[in-house]
Amino acid sequence: MKRNLLFIIGVLITCQLMHGQASFSEKKLRDKTLNEGISYAQQGEYELAASSVMRCLELDSTFAPAWLLNGQIFIEWGVLEDARANLQMAQHYDPALGEAYFFEGYILFGTDSSGEDRRLFDQAISNGFQRPWSFYYRALTEIRDGMDEMAMEDLVRAIELKEDFALAYHERAGIKRRGGDYQGSHYDYQQAINFDPGFALAYNNRGSVKMQMGDYSGAIEDYSMALELNPELSIALNNRGYARYFTEDKEGALLDFNAAITSGAQLSSAKLNKASLLAEQGQMLPALQLLDLTLEEHPDEGLLYLNRGLVRELTGDLVGACEDWHRAIALGIEEAREFINECDR
Repeated sequence: MKRNLLFIIGVLITCQLMHGQASFSEKKLRDKTLNEGISYAQQGEYELAASSVMRCLELDSTFAPAWLLNGQIFIEWGVLEDARANLQMAQHYDPALGEAYFFEGYILFGTDSSGEDRRLFDQAISNGFQRPWSFYYRALTEIRDGMDEMAMEDLVRAIELKEDFALAYHERAGIKRRGGDYQGSHYDYQQAINFDPGFALAYNNRGSVKMQMGDYSGAIEDYSMALELNPELSIALNNRGYARYFTEDKEGALLDFNAAITSGAQLSSAKLNKASLLAEQGQMLPALQLLDLTLEEHPDEGLLYLNRGLVRELTGDLVGACEDWHRAIALGIEEAREFINECDR
């Protein structure tokens, strides 16, 4: 495979040096050849598609759609550096080709912290590539950067363009949940599930909305469905344990917390919840030992300090509790301030 990829890259570079603008007859053949490449790519025949692109660029090395298709082929092969190079060539030869900006943004998404991916999605949309996925991915960058209001507008637009867009409903539900609109959030999670019945994370998150609404039994049902669909979704184990706690099923809660902890997912929330349950049952030493161990693994999680402070207070160690609460505040846990007054006594 590597020899083939290098061969394609070398030929494309050679073609760019050898050929200029195509004649009318060459353009007709060029367009036919590109359509063949697109057809091969749609069938998953990427080697054949790449050969078509090579012939296309031999006819016209300035043909932006061919560079675009080659970039998409490299994305499928996972050769992302070469994919970006080809997409940038497409942009060079046709600065208005919105799709080329979209796919470069897609490559950068999840790896870029400078906002370049969002700029590329902006460029794609402003250049006319106004597809559901364009608005969806731009929304994800806006959510990442704390721009929920703008993300909401993009997700609405994505859903307008694709009414069965389960992922867009799911992300919009998250924005509504963060804003306290639990009914609206529940509706959107339900829509995500309607359009994608196997969407395990949507069941998990709808369960969390039901928790906020006080429907603990309904939340347990959703978490259980999420785990049925994806047994490795450890966060659903933790969440179901938390819901079971509120239904007074302490034994079931402990079983779920233990299962989440032993899943290997490194869920600090499951260890915190188990420690809280142990402390409530009077098992202070095991609770403290678990919190100590968890803090070694997650030394910057303020909620762990808050809870260890509460357990230390229950054991009579007010000095240690105050140290933990001050550390929790330093890490941004404002809830710890209500306990600080006890440190002045």
